[in-house]
Amino acid sequence: MDRGLVYILSFFSFWLGACIASFLNVVIWRVPRGESIVSPPSHCPKCGSAIRWWQNIPILSWLALRGRCAACKAPISPRYICVEALGGVLFLAAFLHMLKFGLPLHFLVVYWIWIALMIVGSFIDFDHQLLPDFVTVGGMALGLVSNAYDSFFFWGKIYWENYLLYCVGGLAFGFGLLWLVRWLGSKAFRREAMGMGDVFLMGAVGALFGPVAVLVTLILSSVFGSVVGVGMVLLSRARLGKFVAIPYGPYICLGCLAWMFRGPEMVEWYLHLVK
Repeated sequence: MDRGLVYILSFFSFWLGACIASFLNVVIWRVPRGESIVSPPSHCPKCGSAIRWWQNIPILSWLALRGRCAACKAPISPRYICVEALGGVLFLAAFLHMLKFGLPLHFLVVYWIWIALMIVGSFIDFDHQLLPDFVTVGGMALGLVSNAYDSFFFWGKIYWENYLLYCVGGLAFGFGLLWLVRWLGSKAFRREAMGMGDVFLMGAVGALFGPVAVLVTLILSSVFGSVVGVGMVLLSRARLGKFVAIPYGPYICLGCLAWMFRGPEMVEWYLHLVK
């Protein structure tokens, strides 16, 4: 592909991700509160003033307004610009990943949709210890539909059995494995150790990327979650001996992102290490 075209498409990918993430900020705020994501239009939560289109340009508007409402000057959380930048970076990374391996456009679309769902799920889980069904069940449906499409229209009908093993088997393996972890944890701690949303989310990982991705994601998410938990103790935000609820969904998403961009290389490195 021509280098100039690559630059143009890279910019488009980043900007598209930032624009979608700007809308995701609305979803993250409103959905847990039972509010419509369509009406009323974007407005300042402090003074209720409508946000004009030029005040709602991803990243740029927050910087131009210096993180404050144009009407009442109330501070706007920097998380808004962080979510927008995160969406842009991840959409760009997905595009470059697909370009590197020469994969078709529909692979990129699936990556983008899944990234958007993970962003929403992670931030809602951080705030409310809740994973919405449209993220978890939607992710499983995305895996089933996308792999069915690949089986029939991309790889060919001769791979139908592989699709069943890869997609349905991955979903069942991811769901079943984390359900078992949840059950064992609940018995060990004598309280609910994990929400069912996390179980469904791991099922979505399996449906999209297969059983190996489930194992890698489980290992990495456990490591990421443990590091954060230890960090909270060291920073005195949590106390040893006191149960502190730490949402697991964001770390599943983080582990899944690692698989999406570096999974096969990590597996190959590990297999070479144990030889």
